[in-house]
Amino acid sequence: MTAPDAASGERDVSDLWHLRHIDWLAELGGTAPEAPARGTVERRFERGEMVFAPTPNPHSVYVLGSGLVRIYRLSESGAETSFGYVAPGEVFGELPIFDDCPRESFAQAVRPSVVWKVPRDAFRRLLAERPGLVIQVTKQIGGRLKRIESRVEHLVFRTVRARVARMLIELAEDFGRREAGRVVIDIPITQGEFATLVGATRQTVNQTLREFVDRGLIGREHQHIALFKQDELLQLATLPLDE
Repeated sequence: MTAPDAASGERDVSDLWHLRHIDWLAELGGTAPEAPARGTVERRFERGEMVFAPTPNPHSVYVLGSGLVRIYRLSESGAETSFGYVAPGEVFGELPIFDDCPRESFAQAVRPSVVWKVPRDAFRRLLAERPGLVIQVTKQIGGRLKRIESRVEHLVFRTVRARVARMLIELAEDFGRREAGRVVIDIPITQGEFATLVGATRQTVNQTLREFVDRGLIGREHQHIALFKQDELLQLATLPLDE
């Protein structure tokens, strides 16, 4: 399975430095490097299109310019496990920067997205030239790994109810917007995708979400979820398996 071809054009990566809303680019101080990373390709993906798929020899790193991308894996049986979402300004598919290892994950556009595909060697040169950029990329990767470790811990030690509550809080922290006394998770997420985030069956997750709705903790608005009582959700998120 391979990512589909999309409208693209080769660009000098120095063309991207003016995008100040991308945090890691701020370390460049508004000046293009002397040896810009040529070969960078800008691609546009519609919702549902694959940005990349597993490959034994990845040679590129990706930066999300706009939109939203979901990272997930498939088991041998075809079951999905979601690792999370990539927001604009984040580097993803970054393992080739550090090691010549296979890429095992899928990246799928959740919204119409603009993605920059940067050659691995060019990105490595940029990191060598810009120590501040290394710090920004490391912060992003570290934060992502911290979230994954937290989910593994919850998968082992927490009930499905606790995991659902924790995931709602996490998504609200990353993508929430305050609106009329509530926090709306501003990403379209299906019940099936939510189930892959918490490591439970869709049926069990749906039952838990309905319970939270009945208790007035959350509200459902199409594919968006609104949080009404975050403090109570946080309490639920800390309950161990035997409670």
